Amino acid sequence: MNEQLKELAEQLDANGWAAELLDHRWRLVWVSDELLAVYGESDTEQLGVGGHVLAARGRVLSRGTITQDSAERWLRLNGPFLLHDAGGGAEQFAEMLDPEAAGTLRDCEPRPAPPAWTSTVDFARDEFFGRFTYLVERVHDVSGELLGYLVVYTLDVPASTAALLLRGDRAMHERMAALVRPGQRSAAVLFADLQASGSLSRRLPSSVYFRLVRDIRTALEATVAGRGGIVGKHAGDGVSALFLAEQLDSASGAARAALESARGLPGAVREVAGGLADEGLPIDPDDCLLKIAVHWGPSLYVGQVASQGRLEITALGDEMNEAARIEQCAAGGQVLASKALVERLDEQDVAALGLDPSRVVYRAIADIEGVDEKAKRDAGSVAVADLL
Repeated sequence: MNEQLKELAEQLDANGWAAELLDHRWRLVWVSDELLAVYGESDTEQLGVGGHVLAARGRVLSRGTITQDSAERWLRLNGPFLLHDAGGGAEQFAEMLDPEAAGTLRDCEPRPAPPAWTSTVDFARDEFFGRFTYLVERVHDVSGELLGYLVVYTLDVPASTAALLLRGDRAMHERMAALVRPGQRSAAVLFADLQASGSLSRRLPSSVYFRLVRDIRTALEATVAGRGGIVGKHAGDGVSALFLAEQLDSASGAARAALESARGLPGAVREVAGGLADEGLPIDPDDCLLKIAVHWGPSLYVGQVASQGRLEITALGDEMNEAARIEQCAAGGQVLASKALVERLDEQDVAALGLDPSRVVYRAIADIEGVDEKAKRDAGSVAVADLL
């Protein structure tokens, strides 16, 4: 690849662009890491890098990554430009195309490419689908000689809509994106919920209760994100979260991150409630207590669930149900941690948490006073301790 194109490629990768570079003869010479991730591919040769762009487009079409309509739209728009740069007719590309595409290219009249142009491509992979916008620009050296073409891709959504992602934590979004392929994973599980939320919602004006719940949830999610976790499905006035061993280097690292998050949640809630009370709102921080549970799932089935309005990470397994029951059994202000989670901690993480595992006293869920029959049935034998 030309040195100037190589420098451009390095800058594009460094800034996270989904992009590709073609040389002046329309050979695909580079694909960015982000575009590889979109395709779900790690081997650039599988996408046709090193060959003509027509062959490369044929590969992604055969994989079902782009639609037939998109491929035809791309060929009608770009065909005249690549024929002009190739200096010949469509027959020289016949072997790269199926008969229908070859016919489309023959209908194209060669003409020089403009400085830049844009269009769309319809993308599909597994259960994910949507439309991307791409922009093509000619790339010249300082003397004006054509080096090739830069193609950058972005989601076909208004910038104002895409900007909603800025409200979230980028690192957590990246952790979520890494779970595009569902599968069995080891993880620490955290559940937290606001105690007596029904009483609070009845006592407080709706606008005040909305602010309280919104600000608490924002604080809880920030705490989880700051320790390498992934926020799960939203549930009522609380939060669920996963801390994956593969993303936190070890089972011990995941268990430690979950416990650190759990211990940090009560303070985060108190700060939120105190801030609202300082505004003169009728909120008593002492009434805003969390019930918190942390548990260990050695083999949860974890993956993305994409709907029309959101992307969530969900996990399936008995331990998820058990964690929910543990949280229900926690009194406000408690962090109930399961024995299974605590015993995942190595010596270094135990010391960092200030724990002495040999002195932790556990109780079975079934032995906790006031536990309902459902909790006993689903998680009665699970041993827990308050580790706040």
